[in-house]
Amino acid sequence: MAGALNFRDLGGVCADKNSIVRKGVLFRSDGLSRLTESDLKLFEKFKINSVIDLRHAEEIAKAPDKLPQNMSINQITCGFYAEGTKELFQSVNSGLTNANESKALMRKVYAKMPIAHTKEIQQTIKYVLNQSNLPCLIHCMSGKDRTGLVIAIILKAIGVPMDTIIEDYEMSNGDYQQVDVFGPKALPESVSAVMAADATYLESSFNAIKEVYTTFDNYLTNGLVLQYTDIEKLKSSLTT
Repeated sequence: MAGALNFRDLGGVCADKNSIVRKGVLFRSDGLSRLTESDLKLFEKFKINSVIDLRHAEEIAKAPDKLPQNMSINQITCGFYAEGTKELFQSVNSGLTNANESKALMRKVYAKMPIAHTKEIQQTIKYVLNQSNLPCLIHCMSGKDRTGLVIAIILKAIGVPMDTIIEDYEMSNGDYQQVDVFGPKALPESVSAVMAADATYLESSFNAIKEVYTTFDNYLTNGLVLQYTDIEKLKSSLTT
């Protein structure tokens, strides 16, 4: 899409040797405020029933989703501002933080996300669990960090191997929409580091999950309060 450069269908991702994610069921994207008329027509073809927005209220107010007017779409907000992000932007915008330091700060933000925002992640997965909400699109501002983590957790929950999850995550390394969070003093290489879909960022999230919950299954059960039946339903809804 011209107005959503990080838009894609998760269909075709291999969950295991016997199943793949069904096409046209789960989508991910960056912001939807800049969709063109041709984008909107394409959006209609996907017959997306629900849009889950992971942005917080301030971001939504500045750039509300632009959706087809002739479709009835459930707009669901599970927004959060990832803990540590404000400090990250302040540091980068000071012009005193280099690329390596920016990457280290990003890893800290990613390590906190799955632990500090279990409520929002659980709510998102619960919406995806509801068959009537599908096909579903999950997005945030750039479609890389909050969306990247939530999608990674969903894929991991249905049995997708970590290397495949990383491959999908790294697909966000490409053209992306300009964002308004960086000031004139920010070093270009630091901005690039923050905007990158660096595998070590996502690995930091899963390392934190392991450190706090010992196993990913424990995280699903105790952190996200999901039952075995929920996970089986998720697999049934998303894979074939």
